[in-house]
Amino acid sequence: MSAYREWFRFDVEHAYHGGRFGGWRALPDEPTGRLLKRAGALMRQVEGGVVVLVPERDWDPLPAQDDAVLVFEVRVDDPLFGSYTFLQPARGQAVLADGRQAVREPSGAWRLHAGELLGEEALVPDLPRQAGAPRPALLLRIDPPVPSAPPDAAAPDAAPRYVVRLGALASHWKYYLMGGLAERALSIVDLDDEVEFRRVDGAGLDGRKAAVFVSDRALALRARSARRFQLRELAAFGDKVLVKRLPVACAGIRRKAEVDGYAVLVSEIFVNY
Repeated sequence: MSAYREWFRFDVEHAYHGGRFGGWRALPDEPTGRLLKRAGALMRQVEGGVVVLVPERDWDPLPAQDDAVLVFEVRVDDPLFGSYTFLQPARGQAVLADGRQAVREPSGAWRLHAGELLGEEALVPDLPRQAGAPRPALLLRIDPPVPSAPPDAAAPDAAPRYVVRLGALASHWKYYLMGGLAERALSIVDLDDEVEFRRVDGAGLDGRKAAVFVSDRALALRARSARRFQLRELAAFGDKVLVKRLPVACAGIRRKAEVDGYAVLVSEIFVNY
């Protein structure tokens, strides 16, 4: 049985998940698949990323050619992925992390985009694909790394690592306080003193009057949000805490709405008390 060594690996991270996340897989496009097959390479999904292995005996897995490039399609199983991801490709567009924009990080990893997070420059025309074929969440373009000498004690981490970091969608949070709260003197307080909420009262889901509060800024969505918002009521001897920690916004529950005269994304949160 042939021994294999790591040629390179790539990781995909997402701010919504706080870094690495599962539920995605990478597939080579057809030219890349043929190229990897000729090289005898193997792809292995690992925690947070993909490792590409080549036979130990072969120190030159690819023929020298200027146009050699590796393209991988990243597909995500989570149906809500698009609802919490910052980049929103339009019809006919794709999201491309391009190795030609790579930046070396202090850790030694190569980040496949200039900014800390993949930005709008990554929105490009989609590749031709058959009708009905699934559209990948992300495309990765990597120039094949130059084969290096066998790893030894002096260079145990010779195999390059590439990383892509995706940003999370941000929205204004809009709380609807239902039940008997609409007529009460309420406030929403951020225990971290970062976000303020303005009361704009309106109707709830069933048309009844509700106490409505909107955040003064767009807040990034998180799978496990650290936001600490508290519902209080103005009482005779100071504020009275009604809800110690209000629920936070969830992926998928958002819509376009007007805030201060601008159409923005709003996450609606309904609270019965």
